[in-house]
Amino acid sequence: MRSEINLIYSQGYNPHPRLSLPLPKSVGLASEDELFCVQISGAAGTTAEQNKELYKRISAQLPEGFVLTELIIHDERIAYRPLEAEYLIRFEDEKELEEIWAQADKLNSLVRAGEKITIERRLDEKGSVKTADVGGFIKSVEQTGEGVRVVCKITDKGTIRPDETARLLGLKPESVGVSMSRKKVVWQTN
Repeated sequence: MRSEINLIYSQGYNPHPRLSLPLPKSVGLASEDELFCVQISGAAGTTAEQNKELYKRISAQLPEGFVLTELIIHDERIAYRPLEAEYLIRFEDEKELEEIWAQADKLNSLVRAGEKITIERRLDEKGSVKTADVGGFIKSVEQTGEGVRVVCKITDKGTIRPDETARLLGLKPESVGVSMSRKKVVWQTN
């Protein structure tokens, strides 16, 4: 590997590095907060100075626009479980922004009141759908100067997907001038 890090590989006929993204994002969704886990050998008991050197080597290999914000080394396996995710939906059109803000206020009122918020969730490529109550997965919906900030809960029973949140705000998949990004994820470790 270019950064001279000893990755741990799976066993078997076609070994591959032990890497994971505990909360993969949807295609087309930008993100400013990703957790990437990798198993490496020889990292147990490293000093702070060795950790700084490892941080520098990894950072030097990242594609343009990527920033390694933190490097944590664990001596044992750690399981990460997401608890909530924050999204920002930005709009270019001022007129559209005001309409979406009104929809966001209605949605937030339903969330605060503990009301049911139902959506039709697509199950497969054949077009099968089911109705789901996603009200319990929305923590808050707030106006910002740029658009709408949505915080979603992630539980053992699931969560609301970013595209479903956009639909609740009245946005269509083909909306032009709309961008959505994951800003932050709150994690729990074992």
